[in-house]
Amino acid sequence: EKMLTKIAFGVALLGLVAPGDAFAPSSLLPGRLSAHSAALTHGARSALPTGLSLRPTTLAAPQMATKGIDFPALDGKETRVGIVYTRWNAEVVNKLRDGSKKGLSDLCGVKADNIVEFEVPGAWELPVAARYMALTQKVDAVIAIGVLVKGETDHYDMIKDAACSALMTLQLETGIPVLNGILGCHDMAQAEARATGDNNHGVWWGQTAVEMALLRATQMGKVTVDGEAKKKVMF
Repeated sequence: EKMLTKIAFGVALLGLVAPGDAFAPSSLLPGRLSAHSAALTHGARSALPTGLSLRPTTLAAPQMATKGIDFPALDGKETRVGIVYTRWNAEVVNKLRDGSKKGLSDLCGVKADNIVEFEVPGAWELPVAARYMALTQKVDAVIAIGVLVKGETDHYDMIKDAACSALMTLQLETGIPVLNGILGCHDMAQAEARATGDNNHGVWWGQTAVEMALLRATQMGKVTVDGEAKKKVMF
């Protein structure tokens, strides 16, 4: 009602209807509005403020933001990455896993022999399996992949929050980048949408793993020259 009152008041100010009629609902019908507009004299139209027109205005279509991450050129030929993935919701998890391997190998040049994979039952087991990998110091980054779909109980929230928090703690404690590839979705359709085609999040995880591994190597003063690891003086 407040919105209709504001519209009606504005219409009355423009002289499209009489002030008394402006607040009558029937005066806002398209037919009444058109009739009043047509009845405006040339003088009334010319009295409109500069820049204000009675002609309909066509609004530009809103620009939709594109999803995804832009990456620089990444050379992962000497990078070793671990992938830990779940059997739970395997159909979607395998798509994300394949996407990660595409991001690693096809886009960053990581050798197939330098991709180490562990399989675990579910998302609850991901942090400890990722920890086993990280503690060996034989991988430069770890990608943990799982899919959780909200059900009727709070179990989904318990697993999701605890597992994600543990992965963050793991990378901070070990210094090994750990990618959180756990999807928390409200239904399986959401999970499928994030594991399919150009929107496969696994591809981004693979690229991110290499970028973070290279960042860690440079900050630790490690470089590779002709396949041989050498110490680099940073400062």
